[in-house]
Amino acid sequence: MKHFLLFSGSSNTPLAKSVSKILGIPLGNVDLTRFADGEIRPWIQEDVRDKTVFVLQSLSYDMDDHIMELCLMGDAIRRSAPKNMIAVIPYMGYARQDRQHRVGEPVSARVIAKFLEVSKFKEVITIDLHNDAIVGFFQVPVTHLSALSILGEEIQKFHLSDIVVVAPDVGGVKRARNLAYILDVPMVVMEKKRFLDRHDKSEACQIIGDVAGKSVVIIDDVISSGGTIINGAQSLKNSGATSVTVLVTHAVCAGNAFENVSKAPIDRMVITDTINWSGKKLPSFVSVVSVAPQIADAINTIIR
Repeated sequence: MKHFLLFSGSSNTPLAKSVSKILGIPLGNVDLTRFADGEIRPWIQEDVRDKTVFVLQSLSYDMDDHIMELCLMGDAIRRSAPKNMIAVIPYMGYARQDRQHRVGEPVSARVIAKFLEVSKFKEVITIDLHNDAIVGFFQVPVTHLSALSILGEEIQKFHLSDIVVVAPDVGGVKRARNLAYILDVPMVVMEKKRFLDRHDKSEACQIIGDVAGKSVVIIDDVISSGGTIINGAQSLKNSGATSVTVLVTHAVCAGNAFENVSKAPIDRMVITDTINWSGKKLPSFVSVVSVAPQIADAINTIIR
């Protein structure tokens, strides 16, 4: 009998099933129901005593429900005396709210960390946080994975020539530099202006570097409204880029984001399955790669 269990919340069951297949175990049985007024009521239907228990849940839309579901599952599990309990959070909602931009705003990412700790999760596994500093918000160990390697492998399949990696803003320089190192290509940076009074709105301003005649690869952690990518792609094309490829770990793609991005001069986009898009129609230029092998490796490291 396996000495560990993997449960899935409702936000990304396909990814959880992929991870469980790699690990060679079935997903743990959990009944996720609601009361008539909408209150979430998880019921863990496995013996978790003295076992290491993993709960996989992406904190994607509807993130408030998914956060509450994860915390309640954690409370239900810890009441049955597991040996250890670990939250696997492929996409951590609220991670972009990692600082107080204006007086009167919360530091929401820190609040989420506290929610998980109060629910008695002893470790966290997550992928491509918006800011590495968020790891410091937790008082428990955090395994911070990166999707750069699998995204880099995907780029090589396109056999592009004269590649240059683009950081869509100054905050993404480290991520872009790491991808440029993996691909052994140069990097340029775009400066953008973000309007704090208009949510998910940004304006590309200036390209620092040469992209004329190049196959540009924009790398970002999150695409939400698509504004940053759309403005960036147009600016890069106007500056002489021959093609634009976009790599994104977390495809939040709220509202009409995909429809809007489809109108931009983007040749191809690669996203990961940290957010569940299975069974939904994606634009023809969008492909999905799985982070399941990385998550399975991280789990195997813990249970060895």
